[in-house]
Amino acid sequence: MIIDFSRKKKSPFSIKSETSYNAYQSGTSLELELKKTNCIAWTDIPGQEFEDQVIEAKIRINSGGGYAAAGIKFRIMDEDSYYIALVSSKGYFRLDVIQSNSPKALIAWTEVPDFKENEINLKIIACDAYLIFLVNNKWIGEITDDSIIYGSIGFAAVSYEESDDPQGDNDKYVCKAMLDYISIDTRFKVIDQYFMKWTNDVNINAEYRLRLAETFAVMGENSKSLDQIKRAWIRRDKAVRDVAVDFEEVRTRKELLLAARMSFRTGRFEEADKYMSAILEQWPDSSEGKLAHAEKLKILFESGKFAELKEFALNITHKIDRDVDYYTIIAHCHWQLKEYAQSAEAWDKAFELNGENGVYAVNAANAYEFADNKNEALKRFITAAKIFLNQDNMPELAALMPKLSFLGEKNWEARALAGKWAFSIEDYEKCVAEFDTAEKLRRTVKPKANPDPAVYYLWGLVYFIKGKKKTAVRMLEKAVELAPDYELFNEKLKEIKSQCK
Repeated sequence: MIIDFSRKKKSPFSIKSETSYNAYQSGTSLELELKKTNCIAWTDIPGQEFEDQVIEAKIRINSGGGYAAAGIKFRIMDEDSYYIALVSSKGYFRLDVIQSNSPKALIAWTEVPDFKENEINLKIIACDAYLIFLVNNKWIGEITDDSIIYGSIGFAAVSYEESDDPQGDNDKYVCKAMLDYISIDTRFKVIDQYFMKWTNDVNINAEYRLRLAETFAVMGENSKSLDQIKRAWIRRDKAVRDVAVDFEEVRTRKELLLAARMSFRTGRFEEADKYMSAILEQWPDSSEGKLAHAEKLKILFESGKFAELKEFALNITHKIDRDVDYYTIIAHCHWQLKEYAQSAEAWDKAFELNGENGVYAVNAANAYEFADNKNEALKRFITAAKIFLNQDNMPELAALMPKLSFLGEKNWEARALAGKWAFSIEDYEKCVAEFDTAEKLRRTVKPKANPDPAVYYLWGLVYFIKGKKKTAVRMLEKAVELAPDYELFNEKLKEIKSQCK
């Protein structure tokens, strides 16, 4: 089927206008005018469905100075299930599949080389689940997806942003898309020829594959990204080999870094290490080299190469930002090597950089305990418990209670925290017992430790719950005395006093 609007008077498209857009056939094209932003409109060819096909469409976009896109809907099962391939007025291509009105990006916005918004030739090769896309006869992307295997064809336009300064007739619409020509070829021989040509790396520019690899990386499609990188390298290597006597692989540091990251995310740690090492050998002082130092630490850690990781880390301290990630990796490394004191020290460094992360304090405490430094372990457990309590993170606080009870049996802060925990689970007998013990222990500390007003506040609440209102008032008065500006304590004291009259 070939539809050339400059030659054919009657269009097979179902053309009708709606409140949000105008659709009509001009002398040379099928036109869609969108009247508002964030709008999609389309018109399709009813009654004809296709499975394998080669679609070619010549499209123009008048964005009106704003941001718009146009393209082809294909394999339309119904208005809620179809593929849509778009080219934007800013020179990017994307592919989405919509099933039951639920969209999924298969290829996110990917740059189109040598783009001109008034000269868009979009070609779609659909062969079973394999979909290939060309813009202006240049390969732009490919994907395997079997969500929808057949359906009809449509022409679509999308408006994203309106121009801040509309001119002329553009005040009547925000953008316009024009379809000048479309052909749909379902002949097996033609489809096979196109498929063979555009799955052959010889016909595909390596740089275009690398662009697609970057797109897949952003989408989190790590395996697909890595596959495109490797195929791009194969294509480039062949091109160099064909003209050079002494062949040498060409890999930029940016490509190696991306390949290393994709390998790492897919669990190919040896491969990731090879790419990172190549960067460090050739460009150790570059920005990519700095990143490679940090990311090789992660690779060695995930590979379980802890001795090698330790040696590598010691040699790069001047080449890397020693941030939280650095210290957590070093801490884990020392732990695996049973170097518990060094592990504790690294966890302390991580906690210094992120004092809101109680888990770092817990990990430091565990390491100190294994290093047989019970005093430092208890300090870290108390610090972590205070953080979890302030964050209302009761599961983590509950997990610390056995440690606080064992190591902090004679520590007033540990017993006070145990009392606060008991209050949170409404174990009021234990709460009173822990607060009582905590207060006795506090008075023995030299130099004398300052009392905790929150202990007296909760203590007072427990006595009030038990019906001992006078004792409750006395405890709350002590809390207010210690924290006179804290409104909650003052309000609760007034409330309970009023009930004692």
